[in-house]
Amino acid sequence: MALALGIAAVANAQSRPDLTGLWIGPTADISVVLLPGEEVSLTPYGAERYRKVDQANSPAYKCLPYGPTRGLQSTNPFQIIQTPDLIAIITEHIDYRMIYMDGRRHPDDILDYPEWMGHSIGRWDGDTLVVDTIGMREETWLDTAGFEHSAKLHLTERFQKTGPDVIRQTTTIEDPVFFTKPFTYGRNLRRMPKDTRLMPARCADNERSLGDAVPGAQGPEHKKRPTFPK
Repeated sequence: MALALGIAAVANAQSRPDLTGLWIGPTADISVVLLPGEEVSLTPYGAERYRKVDQANSPAYKCLPYGPTRGLQSTNPFQIIQTPDLIAIITEHIDYRMIYMDGRRHPDDILDYPEWMGHSIGRWDGDTLVVDTIGMREETWLDTAGFEHSAKLHLTERFQKTGPDVIRQTTTIEDPVFFTKPFTYGRNLRRMPKDTRLMPARCADNERSLGDAVPGAQGPEHKKRPTFPK
């Protein structure tokens, strides 16, 4: 019996897709890639904070880590390294994210000691990696449009390999402080050519880069921030 269970466990592990590789996704803000029927519905507090966002105060221009959602919306690729007990995501911004696959729970004190990338635990649902993340520092933004969040932010991500060079990623965002209800967006991550490598970038807090903070400076998708009812 024990031998049979061991063989089944090994076979199950071997049947899981390998996400290891260098990937890149679209840079579009989350409101642009919402799934059909989904909407971003802000609380009065969230709407007020969104209206007052100053792009010049973006965490990126202060050399702060991007956070788990915005980190994968960069124009730069990121590396996924997969092992049975741990999956790591490393970006060119010298940020890294650890997804624990060993069955552990979130730490009891994670809200007292939040992390830039939050605390992530993962599991396999068939061929799909499901990642649960809490405990993100409030200084990070969800995207370049300036959606902020509170300490109550909860992310549920699903990564499904739909082809040898494509991962379908969907993310559900829950934060009752900023949003009246959860919403989900989706993106296709594409594998970079084999000869591509990460080129770690160092950040220098420098006001001369603030010209990039002007809406539209980063490409057509950033020309105008989405607006919401007052």
